[in-house]
Amino acid sequence: MTATKKIGLIALVASLSWGAQAANFDYNYGQVGYETGDYDGLTLTGSFEVNEELFVLARYTGLSNDDTGVDIDFTEISIGAGYHMAIDEKTDAVFTVSLNSAEVDSSFQTGPGSTVDDTGILLTAGVRHNLNANVELAGGIYHNSAFDGDTGFQGEARYNINNEMSAGLSFTSGDFVDGLGVNFRMGF
Repeated sequence: MTATKKIGLIALVASLSWGAQAANFDYNYGQVGYETGDYDGLTLTGSFEVNEELFVLARYTGLSNDDTGVDIDFTEISIGAGYHMAIDEKTDAVFTVSLNSAEVDSSFQTGPGSTVDDTGILLTAGVRHNLNANVELAGGIYHNSAFDGDTGFQGEARYNINNEMSAGLSFTSGDFVDGLGVNFRMGF
């Protein structure tokens, strides 16, 4: 997707929000997840709402792959801020920007490996939608500037167990990484 199309999509979503009522999503939570696909591993995510529209977020990702005789460990830590606004009573538009620090360690079964790291900016734009009282759907696009960039899209279906707990299924498809995930979220 070109930069012009991305900006157009963001402008369209932003224009839909004028006069909309709050969608009532929770942006105060801790989440633990497991991702599998090109790489497998743990994710930890936290979000804290600062006011009615702004929130801060942090995420740790620790993934690995050793299918090809090369053991690859990927670690990423991101810290950032987000803005959300109601499109209608069941849908929020969500935008985030995060500072992203990533490291890739590789080792070979036949010899020494290497470590490379990079820092970049992670941008996301998406929507959250309450299908009904128990089911939430989310989707969006992202661009991560670390390691020459990765652009893709993400989606998630979440089941609200009660007002504080939910479980989710997610997918990611990007230039370099594709995967599926499961997670558990606890609100506070």
